[in-house]
Amino acid sequence: MAFLTIDEVKVGMILNANVDNETTGAILLASGTVLNRNNIFTLKNLGIKYIDIYVKKDEEDYLIVNNESFTEKYEKFAEKTKSIFSNARFGKKLVVCEIGETVNEMMDEITKSNNILARLRQIEEDDDYTFQHSLDVCMLATMIGKWLGYTPVELKQLSLAGLFHDIGKVKIPDNIIYKPGKLTEIEFDSVKKHTVLGYNLINETMELSKNIAHGALQHHEREDGRGYPFGISSNKIHEFAKIIAVCDIYDAMTTERVYKGKQSPFLVAEQIFEDSFETLDPRIATVFINNISKFYVGNIVKLSSGEIGEIIYIHRQMPTRPIVKIDDKFIDLLTDRYYHIADVIN
Repeated sequence: MAFLTIDEVKVGMILNANVDNETTGAILLASGTVLNRNNIFTLKNLGIKYIDIYVKKDEEDYLIVNNESFTEKYEKFAEKTKSIFSNARFGKKLVVCEIGETVNEMMDEITKSNNILARLRQIEEDDDYTFQHSLDVCMLATMIGKWLGYTPVELKQLSLAGLFHDIGKVKIPDNIIYKPGKLTEIEFDSVKKHTVLGYNLINETMELSKNIAHGALQHHEREDGRGYPFGISSNKIHEFAKIIAVCDIYDAMTTERVYKGKQSPFLVAEQIFEDSFETLDPRIATVFINNISKFYVGNIVKLSSGEIGEIIYIHRQMPTRPIVKIDDKFIDLLTDRYYHIADVIN
């Protein structure tokens, strides 16, 4: 461990101990949190002077923590992926061999860490929503594949399917893709073409399998047959597409957009649970919710009442309705339906 001044703390460092509010005793940031710019800015504003940072024992001269390698690998992965998206926008073929090694490195980092939410919070968001969303879905899909017991070969294909699921959007005019408001029916029909356009782009790439192409083509299909582009249902939808559908919805709804604010991850998870009875695959939705909810234990959240508290327990039967500790009182969201989690602070 190392006690650093707040000015010495860098993005990517990991807390070795909880950061507490000296007045109330509430946990501001839990031990193990991967620090990002927002965390550090918040701590500075709260007047925190020193924090305990985890440092590798073999690092004598530099404060390099074991998450920094993820940051470096992610930046390299993002840079190479962005080049592929840019080339596709200008009509060039996808050259995926350029990112093969970085995909493997990212898969290794994601699957061995388990806490995908900490990884996502660590990442600096890109101005290009479609690109950033594709990276997020790639990582979320990889974790679901791990939870489902996928082989390394299957995991790599699923990662690439998540990465390229929206690649067809580079062929849709920017004024439609980034329109800050509701789309007209004609504009929405144009956007819906991205699934077929993406399928064609991937299909033309010898390095990518049909599994990846079907992930892009079918990720807006729904279990009840009310999706697009073909309106197929349940057993006709490729499992990659079913996984991507869950990740796509979760990331889109929990991300700040030009035309809408982000929603609470817990409210989104509840929506995914409800949708699993009609539009989303129930097995995949359940695996996702049960596993991702575990990462919120110890996090500081804001309730619908405006109160701030810490999640201390997740109910197995309803993981989206945990027990929250506020000062010296406990609120069980499973039994007290007056409350819901409005936001995850850290």
